Amino acid sequence: MDVDLFNHAIEYFEKYDPDYKFNRKIAQLEEAEQWIDRCVQDFIHLSYFKKLDEIKIYLDQENNKHSFAYFHYKIVESFYDLFQNTGTAEDIKKIIDSQYFVSEYYVSILYDLCGIIEDAIDLDVIGSQIQYLQKALRCARQIDHHGLIGLIEYHLMYRLDDLNKPMQALELVKNCKEHLQQAGAYRRILTVQMNEGILYRKLRIYSKAIEIFTNLSVNKEQVIDHQILTSLYDNFSWCLFIQEKDEQALEYAMRSRELGSSFPDIYIVLVFSSYRLKRFDQCKNFAQEFIDQERKEDRALPIKLFMQLMIKVLNQELDVFDLEFQITSLLPFYRAIELEIPFYSLLIDYYRQQNDLEQVIVLQEKLIQYLKLNNAFH
Repeated sequence: MDVDLFNHAIEYFEKYDPDYKFNRKIAQLEEAEQWIDRCVQDFIHLSYFKKLDEIKIYLDQENNKHSFAYFHYKIVESFYDLFQNTGTAEDIKKIIDSQYFVSEYYVSILYDLCGIIEDAIDLDVIGSQIQYLQKALRCARQIDHHGLIGLIEYHLMYRLDDLNKPMQALELVKNCKEHLQQAGAYRRILTVQMNEGILYRKLRIYSKAIEIFTNLSVNKEQVIDHQILTSLYDNFSWCLFIQEKDEQALEYAMRSRELGSSFPDIYIVLVFSSYRLKRFDQCKNFAQEFIDQERKEDRALPIKLFMQLMIKVLNQELDVFDLEFQITSLLPFYRAIELEIPFYSLLIDYYRQQNDLEQVIVLQEKLIQYLKLNNAFH
């Protein structure tokens, strides 16, 4: 619309709602641009944790929103939502669809936000997120913004991992580290190293994964971020758990739990390592603790069912078929959890105790097939 029509519309709303005031100062635009730059830098350097209150103060001022900086304000708001683990991709798409932003800098930011602001388990959704991130990367390369390029490459690693493509994700590690190094984003590099270890873990190259986690653990005074340290213990414990080094796995899982880990899979380690060590009371307590948490994240559903199954097995109850069926039906949709080994192993023990050797053979075959397919996939 032209200026006259725009002014006419604003005057209408100001008369309609006495509390509505439009800020016509062009300076608001420059201030909003500076806020976006700050959010980008804080995101790249992982320093936004201490800045949330400042961002909130800016967003709470209505004259910042109702101004010529409206679309810039919405980007700052999207960053705040992301930092708070809220917000949706739809909010970002609305800004993109407005076609207000044309510069590669802002377009790359928007596509990066669109690709990372929500987690998903639907493979088609994850595929779309990867496409957004690839668009973001192309734009960031156009302006040669090292920090932004490194950040987007890190997010691409994350999403490729979600899509069960760890080899493709690993191919991004070297360039990602180099770009973040050039940007001086040393804390973010720690998260890249952490993800590198996770990718090797998922490829079952445990020696390399443990080497990375050990180096991070030895130099943990550099890992000043609570979230990174917790993730380190989460993944270290899982590597040890898969190799049946249950004493060490429990040690790191307990550290992670004490730090308040939000990773639900850590309870698989706590429960099944205790089970393999024949610490059945401890095993049952951890299983019940997880159930009592009433966790709502999607990933927690099969884990909760597994905890219920564990308690039934420990209590020598006979009616486990319903839980077994539910978990089996969910396994194809939750491959990333790697629940198959403890699940099949527990059932093999259970049916062996019931002298149901036919079912034991069936489950052993399923476990063997899982291990074969898993290794062939990687």
